[in-house]
Amino acid sequence: MASFIRDGDYVYHGLDSILPALAMVYAARYLKRDFVWHSVGESFMPDPARVAVRPSTGDPSMEPDPVGFFTTIDSFDIAAKGRMDLMFFGAAQVDESGNINLTAIGSYERPKVKLPGGAAAAYLFPLVRKIVVWARHEPRVLVHRVDFVTGSGEERLRRGLPLYLCTNRALIEFTREGPVLRSLLYGFTVDDVLKSASMRIAVPDRVGVIPPLSEEELRVISEADRGGLRYEEGYG
Repeated sequence: MASFIRDGDYVYHGLDSILPALAMVYAARYLKRDFVWHSVGESFMPDPARVAVRPSTGDPSMEPDPVGFFTTIDSFDIAAKGRMDLMFFGAAQVDESGNINLTAIGSYERPKVKLPGGAAAAYLFPLVRKIVVWARHEPRVLVHRVDFVTGSGEERLRRGLPLYLCTNRALIEFTREGPVLRSLLYGFTVDDVLKSASMRIAVPDRVGVIPPLSEEELRVISEADRGGLRYEEGYG
């Protein structure tokens, strides 16, 4: 996830975003990327060396010593002006068109599970220059078609905007022809990826491998997550 952050990017994360926050810490401290950090907690440019994830990523104490605060409304304006380069989105369901569901499992009128909702996902999804979705690599999550479209991947693809999916097994890119497997996490095979998804995923001739983290990389991440909250996300 951190590898998508480039020097000069304006990067935004929303609520319940422990993994994106850690990716931003890693990008700043280990990869030495120079980017603008903004969050739904409204901190603007916190000190990455002092970020410590909390159970709620809306907790302002998670991102200390910012240079200032930008409201959530400000972030909408920034995206509308085409100045938001990257945003991370979680999802309960992701489908072959890159649509995400954060609203309901089952019918909207009589859901089996009522989800927290998408907040500004419907608004931001077609506007942010680059979006990285993160989700568990499970058949009930990676589906043929979402039960409810909270954020429209179809609209992003129609506009030619990049859209990627990071799971606990693979990196997948969404294209107009469908999802394409780009890289495997170390220790997993192509069969592991295909058999653990209900969506159809194309496999090109060359698929990369994401290596395991070094001790130094793990140290940087662990310093920002001393309580191991990242493991409670259920990604293994």
